[in-house]
Amino acid sequence: QFNQKMMMTVAAVAVILSVMITCRHGDTKTHGCCTSVSHETITSPITGFRLQRRDPPCVKAVIFYTGEGEALCRYSKLDWVKQKIQELRKLQHQKQDMKMNNTVSTPLSTTGPCRDL
Repeated sequence: QFNQKMMMTVAAVAVILSVMITCRHGDTKTHGCCTSVSHETITSPITGFRLQRRDPPCVKAVIFYTGEGEALCRYSKLDWVKQKIQELRKLQHQKQDMKMNNTVSTPLSTTGPCRDL
């Protein structure tokens, strides 16, 4: 009976440890960052990106965001990745320029905020 209890305890510990290891290494974003990168191109429309610095367990990466809500980790030294970052930055600057050009300046009231209501 003692051997049976000991075997059950060892089996339970083994199951718990395997679950902990799987949870830790099975998902590359358990830490909220990329722990590995891919070299594959992205076929979905890319809507934005973020640069991630190396800070173990996180690796140096470019995180691309897609229209489908995905966050995809890619190797930053690839030519297509560099080109996509340049395109996205150019679009971002164009949007900022448009906002600045379309901003309408309204005079400040000196008599109080509710005067015209």
